[in-house]
Amino acid sequence: MNDNINDLLATSEDEYHDFKEQWYSLNDRAELIKDIFSFVNTAHHKDCYLIMGVSDNHKIVGIENDENRLNTQKLTNFLHSLPIANSHTPKVKVKSVTVEDHLIDIIIIKDTIDVPVYLDEDKRPKRCNTTIHAGQIFVRENDTNTSIKESASDYLVERLWKKRFGLDLPIQQQYKVKLQDIGNWKYFETDKIGFLYDIDPDYCMFLEDDNENRYKVESYALGQFRARMGWQKLILKYKDRTIAEFLVVILDGARFMTLTPNLGAIEPLSDTPLTFQYFIADSLEFSVEKLFLSMKQGPTAPDGLQKFNLFQRIVIFDSSRQMNQVKKELSNKKEYIENQCTPSQEEIDKCRSLLSMDFNSNDREMQQPNLMHMCQEANVSQFIIRYLKTM
Repeated sequence: MNDNINDLLATSEDEYHDFKEQWYSLNDRAELIKDIFSFVNTAHHKDCYLIMGVSDNHKIVGIENDENRLNTQKLTNFLHSLPIANSHTPKVKVKSVTVEDHLIDIIIIKDTIDVPVYLDEDKRPKRCNTTIHAGQIFVRENDTNTSIKESASDYLVERLWKKRFGLDLPIQQQYKVKLQDIGNWKYFETDKIGFLYDIDPDYCMFLEDDNENRYKVESYALGQFRARMGWQKLILKYKDRTIAEFLVVILDGARFMTLTPNLGAIEPLSDTPLTFQYFIADSLEFSVEKLFLSMKQGPTAPDGLQKFNLFQRIVIFDSSRQMNQVKKELSNKKEYIENQCTPSQEEIDKCRSLLSMDFNSNDREMQQPNLMHMCQEANVSQFIIRYLKTM
């Protein structure tokens, strides 16, 4: 946060941040509402900052003696007390940092697609002379908030509605927004099989056969009662346009379906890379995966045990940046990890016993090198999962 605050202090006020010399008094609570709502109602997709204890010319004056200071809980309670339409209460956090021997407070206003935010009843906070009216919409444009006596123009409000419905985003990002609306996706079987977004049928995902000669078991399947997998392709369509294609697998005796995770490695260019399976949490494919795991209809969702066992062997990174950081850190511990993750004979025998329900002894999936590789890969994935919990 310190690096971020230094950048903000060096930058002129804009759609992302504003300076205030002091906290809002009880008489100024209407202005506090207006300023927070204005930063929530921005057309961009980033957090915003109200920085208390800094003048407009960037001079640090501090708030250490300011009797009107609010912490996160008190500010949140105040916002919850307001008659906000649809209960879309802004999420805020107050952080304090020391700069030039002065204490400043930063109100972090979290980005949301639940815009526009406004009141559905008139509200005049105690000791204020100004009323915030029902339906009055404040926005932030460049370095200026809507006047407390006015409401934003139709053009600016239209930008907020586009943000709310993801219409301001590239098509892949729009797809992610639609995938979060889990209750409106339906599984269908007609002449084709797939998933339809009921609200906007232009968004549709089709399942197709995959004819590649692939292994019928992977390390992430070893926790299921039946490990044999069937492969299919999932085609994400918007109208007639293909947006993305992913491989999916049918698991545990065709009782549920999951996207295939990605294959990663610690020191991938070495002679003995340590491979693992992973998803990136902010990716389009993981948005599809979360839909699959949450749908109530169709052959997609695992039960609790199936899901638990699946993600015992698949790493979920917050972002590609986090994955690269972890791989870099663990490359210095490769020998230790290899020692920890080399499968025991008991693990290999257990894996062979599991696979024997679906494979013959001469199948390639049953060969000793493959059994050892899968067991080690599962162990490496589990090692990284534990490592992430320590970060």
